[in-house]
Parts: sequence; structure tokens; C-alpha cells
Amino acid sequence: MRRKINSIPTPLRPREKLLARGPTSLSLKELLVTLFITGSKSKSVTQLATVLEKIYLSGKIPDKQVIEKLSFGPAKTAQILSLFELIIRYKEPKRSVAHSGDHIYLQSQDILSDQKETLVCFYLNARGEILNRETIAVGNLNTVRVLPVEIFHVIRDMPVASIILVHNHPSGELDPSREDILFTKRVEKAAEILGITLLDHLIITRSGWKAVY
Repeated sequence: MRRKINSIPTPLRPREKLLARGPTSLSLKELLVTLFITGSKSKSVTQLATVLEKIYLSGKIPDKQVIEKLSFGPAKTAQILSLFELIIRYKEPKRSVAHSGDHIYLQSQDILSDQKETLVCFYLNARGEILNRETIAVGNLNTVRVLPVEIFHVIRDMPVASIILVHNHPSGELDPSREDILFTKRVEKAAEILGITLLDHLIITRSGWKAVY
């Protein structure tokens, strides 16, 4: 028999209990009930919570096919997948987040002593976390010659949503050259075709950093 939430005495209903006593007073199943509020056509919200509790305690993260086999509709399937994605993100080791030019500058200090221009690319996911950093090319004293394909060849192995380019000016000049601007525009267009955002291209020297444009 499907037990409905409104058949439970009001003070003992998960939502009311949470608001009165705090989230730590709720069991895992009760927390799931407060999140989903309603069940599906075939299961009450408490039955749904029981199923999800078993999946969670098994330590296995279900995919779309697993959820669909449980006879949930598209809306509930989306809710469940979103819940488990939040769990994964919470449990994952926190990656460094590229939140400012100053942060990227600090992450690029090693190329400041290079006597030739060195082009570095930071690859970021949709959350702005740095997935990887690659040295793309080392050029002559005043120029780096590189094709956009050399920047993007690694993205098939990572969930890249955006990139940040950095290169040093051994001369100490922070202003971008004409070549810097043209190169940045070429990369920007190539990134757009691939569905990736070029967030910035920074020129760095020992005195600081400056965006190409």
C-alpha cells in the first residue's frame, strides 16, 4: 500500500520536521522525500525515496539507462540524475578555479624567466576549474608561431568548456603586438567553431599581466 505524506501527522512530516528541528534530524530517506516532494505514476514519494536510498547506499552512481528501467518519467529521471551529479561534484577533490587574471598570473610564474616567448594554455571545465595546463609552444625572442589546432588537439580527452592563453614577453613590454592580436582572434574563431570559449589571452612579465584585448 502506498503511504501518502499527508497521512503522516504534520509534526512528523519530513519537511515540517526539517524546519522545526533542522536537517540533521532527518534520515536519508526523509531528506530524499523533502527533495522530491512528489512521486511518480507508479511510486509514491516515500517509495521513490526508498529506491534512491538503496542506490545511494550501494555506492553505485546510476546512469540514465538504470533510472529509466525503474519506470520513472523524464522529469523524475532528470531530477534523480541531477541529484547524483551533485553528490559526485561534492565528493570530487576540489580543483583550482581560474577566478581572475591575478590567479592565472600566479599559476604562470615559471615561464617569466624564459628567454623566449612561451605559450601556455589552461583548459577549464564548465565550472571554471582548471583541468590541465599545457605548454603549447616555445618561440623566438619576440614571437611564437603556432596553429590553433595545436591548442585544441587535447580537448577530445577532457570535458573542456573554455581556455585561457598566457604567454610571456621576455622584453618586459606588456602591450600586445599586432601579431598577438591577430593570433588571439584566430584562436577565438577556432574555439567558437568547437563550442569552446576563449576566456582570455594574457601577456605576462615580471611587472604584471595584461589582456591582449
